[in-house]
Amino acid sequence: MARNRCAPNYPGALAQPIYVEDHYKFTGPLGQPNWEPDVAEISKRAVEKLWLLFEHYKIDPSDEQRWRELALSLALEHVPGLRFANRPKRGRKPTWKTGLGDELVRAVDDVKSRTGKSTKEAIAALDWEKWGGHTFDSLGARYREARVRQKASASLQEDWSNGIDIAISRAGHPPRRRRSRGGTKRSAKTSRRRK
Repeated sequence: MARNRCAPNYPGALAQPIYVEDHYKFTGPLGQPNWEPDVAEISKRAVEKLWLLFEHYKIDPSDEQRWRELALSLALEHVPGLRFANRPKRGRKPTWKTGLGDELVRAVDDVKSRTGKSTKEAIAALDWEKWGGHTFDSLGARYREARVRQKASASLQEDWSNGIDIAISRAGHPPRRRRSRGGTKRSAKTSRRRK
């Protein structure tokens, strides 16, 4: 079931209800006084507020389609079934900050390369001043998740790059030159000129 949302904040008179008690009139014979709601006055106040709605939603009151536009504006504002949204993700909300997984992978890989330890031993050997707010098991799980995400990202990057090369070759252009991770590729002529 959809959650009830509060009505949007309307300005000025649109935020105030029409109080029926303020619009009573005295009726009845002289001997028997009777107070009744003044329906005409209440209707007048309601019509005034309708014109304020046109102004609020920036609808031209002289337009032939004004009532249709007002109905659509109100429906989009108040009916949850007419709103666009992404499905809520299942499970617990992530508490791991963005980029922290990549930082953890770098720290663990650094310890592994310097000491030759296994992943579990490298996690245990981390600087606990920085990573002490997390449990050993949590760090292990976050490390594995970050590695899977990094591998998937690298695979997507390679597929994207290969797709571009295929598209360029089909268009009759030579394939792009790729840069190595260590730096830029230089031709022999460029290297000789710099010497």
